Amino acid sequence: MTEPATTTATLPLRPTVPAFTRLPARSLVAVEGEDALKFLDGLVSGDLDPVADGRACYGALLTPQGKILHDLIVARAGDDRLLVECATGLAADLIRRLTLYKLRAKVRIAPAAGLAVAVAFGPGVQDAGPVVEGDGNDVLQVPDPRGAGLGLRLWGPEAALEAFAADTGLTPVPEAAWHLHRIEAGVPEGPEDLPPEQGLALEHDLDRLNGVAFDKGCYVGQEVTTRSKFRGQVRKRLFVVDATDGAPLPAPGTPVMAGEREAGQLRSAIGPVGLALLRIDRTTAATDGSGPALTAQGLTITARPRTDG
Repeated sequence: MTEPATTTATLPLRPTVPAFTRLPARSLVAVEGEDALKFLDGLVSGDLDPVADGRACYGALLTPQGKILHDLIVARAGDDRLLVECATGLAADLIRRLTLYKLRAKVRIAPAAGLAVAVAFGPGVQDAGPVVEGDGNDVLQVPDPRGAGLGLRLWGPEAALEAFAADTGLTPVPEAAWHLHRIEAGVPEGPEDLPPEQGLALEHDLDRLNGVAFDKGCYVGQEVTTRSKFRGQVRKRLFVVDATDGAPLPAPGTPVMAGEREAGQLRSAIGPVGLALLRIDRTTAATDGSGPALTAQGLTITARPRTDG
């Protein structure tokens, strides 16, 4: 991820108009063939049924032990053709893993050559409804399936994306503005927030973000994920955190301490605002004053209260 690295620069302005930025840290993989939807639905944690109706879906490819490997957005881009958005640096690994699961499925898996990812977000951006292919501009408009207010993913050739932004009156903003927007919404994205094989889907809020289906058929890692849900075994969750003095937060992976005990780790950040994977009990104690405050490399941080456990 290029922009979310902590910096001493001033926080980017929160857009007050419809905004646009390219996301070079995200790429597209094409899965084509008559079995494409069935094939992916048997692997990904989210429910892909709405994809057949022209909507986008969110989910993850997990290990058999339920650990996150790849966070994915999936949408249809023509008959028997799905596009899968993933982290650019992990795209080759995703293709390799999908190919291992292919067996006799009638699918073809390859990079979506010539296509890039951008996002439109901010006031006035319509982010609900079906996927829309723009008239004559080769841009797929994909309402972000992770929740309201996250805008549109835009998939298409780079030149077409820029033309779409200009034609629709979107204002270009730094990539960091998008990452601040999604961090403040508590939305993880890419390996800085979801390090491969280091965390469970529910710990990283994929259930809250429409990325886990508890009523679908089998997928890789389902048993562990379902057991965590129904046995109440989720002891960590993703929190939005703030440095109390406004200083930039340390790098992703930095331990967060509650006194002498570790409470979790930081994830991505923009200046003093970031995400952190934290133990619920120690974070709750820090928040209500019954336990020591949270710190990261000497900085006091606060975790924003959760309303969903």
